[in-house]
Amino acid sequence: MCGIIGIWAKNNQGKEQIAQLPLALSSLKHRGPNNLAYKLYSKCGLGHARLSIIDTDERSNQPFLSEGGRYALVFNGEIYNYLELKKDLEKDGVVFKTTSDTEVLLQLLIKKGKAALQELNGFFAFAFYDTHEEVLLIARDQMGIKPLYIYEDDMVLVLSSEVSAFQQLDLNLKVDKEALNHYFGLTYFTEKRTVYNGMSKLFPGQYLILKGNERETGDYTEKNNQKTDLDYGAATLELRKLLSKSVSDRMVSDVPLGSFLSGGLDSSIIAALAAQINPKLKTFSIGFDHVYFDESNYASEVAEHIGSDHISVVLTQADFKSNFNSFLNTIDEPFADSSAFAVYLLSKRVKEDVTVALSGDGADELFGGYRKHFADYKIRKMSGSKKGAVKLAAASLKPFRASRSDRFGELNRKVQKLKSGLTMDHKSRYFKWCQFIDPEERQQLLIADYHKIENPYNEFDWEDLNAVLLADQKLVLPNDMLKKVDLMSMANSLEVRTPFLDVNVVDFSNSLPAHYKINAKGGKQILKAAFEDLLPASVLNRSKKGFEIPIKEWLNDEIQTILNGPLFTGEFIKNQGLFKHAYILKLQAEWSQPNFGDKIYMVWALIVFQHWWARNTANAIKNC
Repeated sequence: MCGIIGIWAKNNQGKEQIAQLPLALSSLKHRGPNNLAYKLYSKCGLGHARLSIIDTDERSNQPFLSEGGRYALVFNGEIYNYLELKKDLEKDGVVFKTTSDTEVLLQLLIKKGKAALQELNGFFAFAFYDTHEEVLLIARDQMGIKPLYIYEDDMVLVLSSEVSAFQQLDLNLKVDKEALNHYFGLTYFTEKRTVYNGMSKLFPGQYLILKGNERETGDYTEKNNQKTDLDYGAATLELRKLLSKSVSDRMVSDVPLGSFLSGGLDSSIIAALAAQINPKLKTFSIGFDHVYFDESNYASEVAEHIGSDHISVVLTQADFKSNFNSFLNTIDEPFADSSAFAVYLLSKRVKEDVTVALSGDGADELFGGYRKHFADYKIRKMSGSKKGAVKLAAASLKPFRASRSDRFGELNRKVQKLKSGLTMDHKSRYFKWCQFIDPEERQQLLIADYHKIENPYNEFDWEDLNAVLLADQKLVLPNDMLKKVDLMSMANSLEVRTPFLDVNVVDFSNSLPAHYKINAKGGKQILKAAFEDLLPASVLNRSKKGFEIPIKEWLNDEIQTILNGPLFTGEFIKNQGLFKHAYILKLQAEWSQPNFGDKIYMVWALIVFQHWWARNTANAIKNC
């Protein structure tokens, strides 16, 4: 787990940019505090910030060079099957000088080039350079666990783990006004549309090869559309075997390792399996001094059940206020999933005891764990009379506040959301439910006239409920959930590993029929069946709850000061040329109204964006 940067020069002007790489690399130090190093060549520069996990000796520092220096590699991530790959390479006569997975990856790339990508099981973003042929190979893992941003203009192509590195270079960075519609709709940017024009992210499972003025881009993942012929019982056993191996593979570490434990099904399964391997496992949870949001008692119950050494962190409004600015300073590109704050403080505490933590991320997208998945299932099965009942309930509840902050408000919110999808086709309903802020609200805020976001997944068979899960694996998982964990954990120099996203577990889950995962009882049915003997019944049977913070309550005392502050004045907003100040005044006036509801997402997204803007305009970022 590290940070990488690379600069590829297209012409002589681009070669001048290579000399700026050391400054850009310094902005990634939090991702890799153990070593910063770089290599500058005439055509290319590579830099690496190392968080030492496997073979912590300096001999495994990067950029990692082959004997003689022809090949160079900068690599962020872990290769979990590296020992198996190493044995095969040794049979071919390769002699290794380290015990790192980095050297294994280097030698595999030397031998097989891009074909090596299909043999990797892990999470990674890397750049591999052949100094003789002047060929650069860039790649990202198939689930998008590790980020890889790319900026390109007429002079250079720059790659990095974080947007912050680009801001240290002499690049023509301009905010993409059209992409703001994505951010204010989804609360995050997608691979195609980042905050800056000319910048994108390499798609999960994608590679890019640069040689002279030529380039090759492709998807190295094998399209596995095969469906399992296993019955439910046999599939349950296979899932147990695959996930158990995945956890075991991810327990390999030369530094202390623990596990996140929220008390939900996913992290509880991972922690239970890890505790079987390490009976002294440390587990960590986060709770709140707000009754509706706090679930730490479930985490404590699981910890006692599996015998882990458990630490619970309780967040208060005081914690929120005292860490507010430091949290916002970690955000390299505007990102408005408010639960990131909880992940930030949890990672900060976890890092005091361990350097690696396991998490349950990915299970919801694989096995149908979100409430929207079950709601989609219910609509597909719903009779006309039941749809009518939902409409009546929504009408009767509409005058009341729809909010996540209390049980009644949350019920109202869910009923209104269910009603909104009743008459929509499956594909349209999916994408509407992905959006936290409606197009009508965005139209009132944004000056740019782009308020509709197109669903990018037209190729899916939306009559199959598995399409919803696959779309979440491509959209929500890499751009929201994994982005959040990577950004917040790496801000604290903590590596997080995700056993559910092992390539074999993913392929197997996607081969299962949808009814193995979701039925009338709810989601994750096969996951519960596979591990019901490991966990307390209270964890197996309790309903899904989102991992959120009480943002409306915690902001309440400060909101007028913030919205009346320098980042929201009419003059500041006018100079930005992005937003309509009248709508911000409207939000300010409506804040105390009981039906403010989901507009809180707009307020939070605005606060995050404005803080990001003010922090980064000092770095010579041009206005739009």
